[in-house]
Amino acid sequence: MRRETVRIFAVSAAIGLAAGTLAWFLFPYSHGADFAQFHFHARNWLAGRDPYVGGFPIMRRTRVVPEPFFYPFPALFLLAPFALVPLRLGYALFAAASTVLLSWCILLKSPERLPTLLGSAFIVAVGLGQWTPLVMATLLLPALGFLAVVKPNIGLASVPADPSWNRVVGGGALLLLSLAFQPSWPAEWLRNLRSMPGHPIPLLIPGGVLTLLALLRWRRPEARLLLGMACVPQLLYFADQLPLWLVARTRRESIALSATSMIAWLIALQAFNRPGGNPAFDSDYLVLAGVYLPALVMVLRRKNSGRLPQYIERRIARWPQWIRGSAEESA
Repeated sequence: MRRETVRIFAVSAAIGLAAGTLAWFLFPYSHGADFAQFHFHARNWLAGRDPYVGGFPIMRRTRVVPEPFFYPFPALFLLAPFALVPLRLGYALFAAASTVLLSWCILLKSPERLPTLLGSAFIVAVGLGQWTPLVMATLLLPALGFLAVVKPNIGLASVPADPSWNRVVGGGALLLLSLAFQPSWPAEWLRNLRSMPGHPIPLLIPGGVLTLLALLRWRRPEARLLLGMACVPQLLYFADQLPLWLVARTRRESIALSATSMIAWLIALQAFNRPGGNPAFDSDYLVLAGVYLPALVMVLRRKNSGRLPQYIERRIARWPQWIRGSAEESA
């Protein structure tokens, strides 16, 4: 067992090193992407300034705007170590650390999902310096569930799949604890959210209503994850959708989802990476077609089976069988 643990850590570290090295060499082109904003606001906090006041200059469509901090205060705790070093190094270290964590969780819990790392969602998430690798890791290792609050929309979507005490109560406790550092942050955060660029709800875009078909498999945690994800606002540019790779249960499914997502991403880059276009804000239908709908097909191919708490089983005992499903675990 110890040898296997060492092997898993070594492989995870190697994958993380590759991701960090790639981020380092891509920096002249990415300029730190989304991570640059996190780094900027975390440095403000470490310097004693209010991270929710003022903004990081960023290009939006055809003009530069000061973008405020859109994340809950606990995100600054996790960012702080990476803000102690220059931006380029912090960006590379963050990419490496998040990749090591996710790779380790995948290899430890479900190595058949390793092709997740070849999909557009993982590549874009690491390239942008985003939080979704961490949120996905919390679903693979529920003991980390309380950390999902750092990206609240995707963290909220993860609750139906894993309504554990660590995720719900632990996350709430972390939010309360953060009030000791800056009691005013919830009001300031909500104020800043009013200026956030459009984050559509997948369920409400044309074709998105099809995701409601996952209700037919409501007993399955992956079906509930798909539904949760479809119901929260998110940037429909692949990175936010990374937890949906947990719908894939086999290596073949994981490869298939990574392949369809890569095709959609490459089309988005070709179609929208031009003057007046922006792949990050114009890829809604491609994300739906390349990620959500293939994940939905995978869910619908399975039976509506899965274990639920006994108090729920008692309440649904009189439901029709086709709605109630079966408690028996089934692939």
